[in-house]
Amino acid sequence: MKRFWIFIIFIGCNKVDQVFDSSTIEFEIPQQVIGKMTRGINIGNTLEPPQVGEWNNEYISEYFFDDYVSAGFNTVRIPIRWDKHTTKEPPFIIASTWLDTIEQVIDWGIERDLFLIINAHHDWWLVNNYDSPQTKERFHAIWNQIAKKFKDKSPKLLFEIINEPHGMSKENVDELNRDILKIIRKNNPQRIVIYGGHSWSNSDHLLSAEVLNDQYIIGYFHSYDPWEFAGKGNGLWGSEFDVNQIKNKFKAVKDWSEVNNIPVIISEFGAIHDCDYNSRMLHYFTYVKEAVSNGFAFQAWDDGGQFKIYNRNARTWPEVKDILIHTYSDSPENFKAQYVNDNQAFLSWKLNENDGNCSKIVIEKSSNSFPFKKISELDYGMTEYIDNSANVVNSIYRVVLICTNDTRKHSNPYKVTR
Repeated sequence: MKRFWIFIIFIGCNKVDQVFDSSTIEFEIPQQVIGKMTRGINIGNTLEPPQVGEWNNEYISEYFFDDYVSAGFNTVRIPIRWDKHTTKEPPFIIASTWLDTIEQVIDWGIERDLFLIINAHHDWWLVNNYDSPQTKERFHAIWNQIAKKFKDKSPKLLFEIINEPHGMSKENVDELNRDILKIIRKNNPQRIVIYGGHSWSNSDHLLSAEVLNDQYIIGYFHSYDPWEFAGKGNGLWGSEFDVNQIKNKFKAVKDWSEVNNIPVIISEFGAIHDCDYNSRMLHYFTYVKEAVSNGFAFQAWDDGGQFKIYNRNARTWPEVKDILIHTYSDSPENFKAQYVNDNQAFLSWKLNENDGNCSKIVIEKSSNSFPFKKISELDYGMTEYIDNSANVVNSIYRVVLICTNDTRKHSNPYKVTR
């Protein structure tokens, strides 16, 4: 593989721009790539507000990508709005400063060997005026410029056509997917392109979308189901019915994926901080477990607000990060920590088949917002534990399996209440 190094000046700083010779790039098919993308996160509400900084967050810093790698993520999805940076009359030029800004962010991720997804996000001017020929021409021009600008970037850069085109009909979105794929392919014949269905891009919308005839595509869907809980914070979640609803949803997508030989990602999911704590932790755990079990890569939604995961300024992570990184298809299930009295909690869980790859069980506890700490180590096979230490109320517990190559397989965290 040939590499060319070009030194340019950007925002007053010397920047090394890694460029690939597109004629020698070796692209893998999506079926190979999906197994490497695995666990990911979004940089939401950052490059897609009308103006940078309007929605909770400041501009992206380079150290974000160091922290993503250190945390264990392989993929970062970067939502981008193009409208406010593009002229409204032909030939619909994207501001060079905006393209350079996006390129800088891309290079930060690629230099750290991450998979990156860039898209067209919250461009409602298109969705609300799709019947206008000039509107279509403008969106086509935007993607033509994106495809040309980044055609020589690493194959780890993926293009997502459009995010949640709510308001466009299925037929409109099918047409848009075909048109934009054709534009991208002029300069990127093998770069992976990600597409979804109409409306809010839920799984049903992907399953009803026209299947694109292309070897280098991945399907995506979003899910904050049920929205009354995950998006509004109402009620509890985690009954057998609740969990089975998610399992059935993912199973339907897997069936579609296998029939059409198209890998799938779930590129947005999550539950807001206002949700009941134990329900919220189980919700994340269930989504990750089902994604891993069905062979989907995932990118959790992180918007710096109610869906915040990464604490950008403090550079710290809450327990949700460990769910995203350490949940496996055979992680401990049905974990609960029940109040017995102020000095005693009863813990129980279910183990899955693991072919003998796990050797011991660690019980971890977090109290008064301190990090989790090991309080006991058990032989593998145990499914109950009693904590007799003081102050169990409002303490958070989790079960960790220690497996081959020091792999840690976590349960969902569970907070004890009276």
